[in-house]
Amino acid sequence: MIEVFAAKKKPLEKKTIIAAKVKSYIKSDEVYRDLCEEYDQDPDIIDGISVIFTDDIDVTAKTINAKVFLNSALLDEKIQIIGRYLLHELTHCFQHMEKEGRKNKQKNKIYLNRPEEIEAFQYQIKFDSDKRSEKDVNKYVNNLISYHKTPKEERKQKKEQLMQKLRE
Repeated sequence: MIEVFAAKKKPLEKKTIIAAKVKSYIKSDEVYRDLCEEYDQDPDIIDGISVIFTDDIDVTAKTINAKVFLNSALLDEKIQIIGRYLLHELTHCFQHMEKEGRKNKQKNKIYLNRPEEIEAFQYQIKFDSDKRSEKDVNKYVNNLISYHKTPKEERKQKKEQLMQKLRE
């Protein structure tokens, strides 16, 4: 298990080991391969994508110019949880690569209404559904919708939209 092995290491070495392990874990995942196929990317592209654990972000994960930043708080999580966030951010990496040079007109939209966020969460939720119970996935999606203050009358439709890849 990663946590036991990496726990004995110094912080920089631990971050590097976990980044390598989670990349390897994601690389072998079917949902990741589906994502690569959709974006016409070789699954090995993950080897060239920077994955950095940092305390310098105020969110759990963030992608800037196809570089993934994961909050250091994730270092204590199971690989499946780290993988969930990495898969979400890899979706954004591929979106950035595809849209390079074009302006993002969706940036001013409400977060959970942005097409790129919807797609990233759809892949993340599909990945999660293969690793966690249906109850846990539903709880996560409900909390996500609530956290982002989706109006009550829109929550059912938003949940269906976010869980769409589970029906594909």
